[in-house]
Amino acid sequence: MSWTLIAIAAVVLTAGVITTWLLIIAGHAAAGTNRASAQLDAVRTGLAAGAGAGAAVGLMLAFRRQHHQEIATQNTDFDATERRITELYTKAVEQLGDDKAPVRLGGLYALERLAQDNDAQRQTIVNVICAYLRMPFPATPDSMVAPIPGEEGTSTGTQTTAVPRMTSDTWQQEKQVRLTAQRILSEHLYQPDTSQNPAGTSPSRFWPDVRLDLTGATLIDFNFQSCTVAEAQFVGATFRGTAGFDGATFANIAGFDGATFGNITRFDGATFSGDAEFDGATFSGIAEFRGATFSGDAAFGGGITFGWATFSSDAWFDGATFSGNARFDRATFSGDARFGDDARFGGAVTFSGNAGFDRATFTGNARFDGTTFELGPDALSFQDAVVTSVKLSHTLPKGWQLTEAPTGTLTITRTTSSTTKV
Repeated sequence: MSWTLIAIAAVVLTAGVITTWLLIIAGHAAAGTNRASAQLDAVRTGLAAGAGAGAAVGLMLAFRRQHHQEIATQNTDFDATERRITELYTKAVEQLGDDKAPVRLGGLYALERLAQDNDAQRQTIVNVICAYLRMPFPATPDSMVAPIPGEEGTSTGTQTTAVPRMTSDTWQQEKQVRLTAQRILSEHLYQPDTSQNPAGTSPSRFWPDVRLDLTGATLIDFNFQSCTVAEAQFVGATFRGTAGFDGATFANIAGFDGATFGNITRFDGATFSGDAEFDGATFSGIAEFRGATFSGDAAFGGGITFGWATFSSDAWFDGATFSGNARFDRATFSGDARFGDDARFGGAVTFSGNAGFDRATFTGNARFDGTTFELGPDALSFQDAVVTSVKLSHTLPKGWQLTEAPTGTLTITRTTSSTTKV
């Protein structure tokens, strides 16, 4: 209403000003001029000017009205789209809670499609999938599931009862659902190398800048090869079967504290651009870190840490590069610990910062042949480190030697000689 009044006032003012000005001019016309005719023409001209101004104002108002209508239509469409997305999201999440495996699978695929088509919803949907994988899952159909809040089997006082066992069929179906959830994450975090085969890849399926929180999750034959993630938390996670992180890139923190790895764990060629945290991790099978790059920033408080980690089988770090400080304090190596050249795997390990193996235990071979410590022997620390077997072949870094302790074990002590072999 205010804009209409302003427009009418502008038209009237324009017509009045122009008419008055022309009448003044006509009133001063030269003698012999038909002043009445001149004044009449002045009035006509003023009215015409007013009409033109009115038309212009009308056009402006019509444009403004059209613009408002377009905005209203856009808002209506946006609201309808958002409402539709919310409905699809809500329905898919409800499907994940269904007791039938096919329905849960349908919910996962619905969430995947929703995330693919809506960038703004991706992180939220990834969080939902991660939350699903964090739910308890028994090792076998006969295993007891850990208590789930809100369900039968929750803690009451000091007593805790277990959730009922799964049947074999139910367990197998749930396993397939979880494998599908894992596959959705790995497929969309896989970043193809378009320089090698640009025509045969689909980078549009890649979801960038995703953060994973799989704390305490149970993961089965987890395939994360060549995947790129902004941040990943696998703290306390259990990896059953094979865990493949070959060529994976972790842009920020990669947390594996307290994680349990099964048969084979591979981080070959993985890149840790932020801190890599493996404190208290347990590697039950072979752990391969060949060619991995650790570039942890000490400013974030720790760099690369394998403190209290347990390697029950061989631990291979051939070709790995540690650009920041690397700590293996209290780590236990029950198999061969290879930190150097090997004819089969090739390459060498490079420590650009300090390297700590305080209180580490080497039950198998301790081999550091070919390893480079750029800051020299003084950048290493083997305080209270123990080598349990005298008979095996050990190769220590330059400036360090094995000394037999009264207990019959070997300790690693400082010396000024070159690389020592026993």
